[in-house]
Amino acid sequence: MSTSLNRRWLLIGAAAAALLAGGAHAQDKPLDPALYEKAVAKVKEIVGDAKLDPTLEYIGGNSGSEGAIKQSLHQAFTDATGTVVNYTGTGSSAATAAAVQARLQAGNPPAIADLTLGTARGLAADGHTLDLSEAVGPEELANYSATLIDSLTYDGKVYGITLGFSTFMIWYNPETYTGPNPPQSWADVVKWTEEVAATGATPWCMALEAGAGTGFPGTQWVQILFSKMHGPELLAQWSAGELPWTSPEVKSAWEAFGAIATVDANIYGGARGALSSSISTGYNGLIADPPTCQAAMWGSWVPGLIGEGIEEGVNIDFFQTPSDNPEFANTEIFNTGATVVLQDNPTSRAFIKFLASAEAQTLLASANHWAVGNTAVPPETYSGAMLQKVAATYFRDGVDLVAPPDIMSIPAVGAAFNRGIGRYLQDPSSLDQILADIQSAAEGE
Repeated sequence: MSTSLNRRWLLIGAAAAALLAGGAHAQDKPLDPALYEKAVAKVKEIVGDAKLDPTLEYIGGNSGSEGAIKQSLHQAFTDATGTVVNYTGTGSSAATAAAVQARLQAGNPPAIADLTLGTARGLAADGHTLDLSEAVGPEELANYSATLIDSLTYDGKVYGITLGFSTFMIWYNPETYTGPNPPQSWADVVKWTEEVAATGATPWCMALEAGAGTGFPGTQWVQILFSKMHGPELLAQWSAGELPWTSPEVKSAWEAFGAIATVDANIYGGARGALSSSISTGYNGLIADPPTCQAAMWGSWVPGLIGEGIEEGVNIDFFQTPSDNPEFANTEIFNTGATVVLQDNPTSRAFIKFLASAEAQTLLASANHWAVGNTAVPPETYSGAMLQKVAATYFRDGVDLVAPPDIMSIPAVGAAFNRGIGRYLQDPSSLDQILADIQSAAEGE
């Protein structure tokens, strides 16, 4: 896995952790006690009279306070069964992938692992992951968006489930935003952008500097706009490598991004300023005094990324990115990992079925640290207003959650995609060559 991709995931993870904590702090067991008891009861229901192994090994990227939250969830399984879950938090998806690969080569993989979707899909293609279609069962899987399950499926087999989940949206400051709320179409957003820029004010904050991963926030713009322009089927084809990067559809999404991002008046600091603006501080202008912008398209971690001064619902809020095609208004991209089973035995099967259950996902949501993808989790489970809104907006019937190409492609493609954003902002006329170069990376050239 490339260094730039590793850094991208580390930055995403850190930013997501900051938001999704929602002001709460992880403790030894930061989960709702009543929901904890329900989770324990669910495990007993799943296991019945079966005798499980005394231990189960689980490797994931979450460490520190995030690892403690995960271990509190695992403890419900231990309390119900006596099986001790030996969890190792590596601190990054890259370290987890390296550990899992080494263990697979040695013939002793961990029972359970959290991996990026691209890595997990590769292991599924090689036959290393358990098919969860039967292990988890259709009743539990029905609580997840069908398009999300499609993103976790290879060759007709479900290879993973999701725990923490991040979505993308347009953030704005209700105290300063002058546009339609919510806009009914992308054309409304473009019109508002032009009107604000014409007054000499700046509509958008855009921060793209992330070291070797510079550019990746711009990749989210392109993917979001593609999803709204072309819908879930073509998005899935693009992610699977079936729709070329040089296709008219992909190019149109880049051009829609460029119509905003390559016009200096639209972006605080202009296009070149966006490339040098750090993702860690580049969105603070939303709530600055005076503000430097009115809106930003970015992930569900933005309030925590800004941090001090945020008042949810007062000076920070969001709406879905609109579409000019009502049919695709609820097509959404996401970032998440896949929890996979690498050792097929009754203990692993019981544990993964528990993690996928509404009871386990509701318990995890009660930590108010991550959104979860299970649609049976009531939004009011979260104590924070923004996570409640994320859940109500994105985890409901009618929303198509589709994994975008940046998390489904090989590392070389992700790196080329990131670089392409910078090249495009500096020279919009080079778009055809940029897309050809990314396609070459996809083809392994």
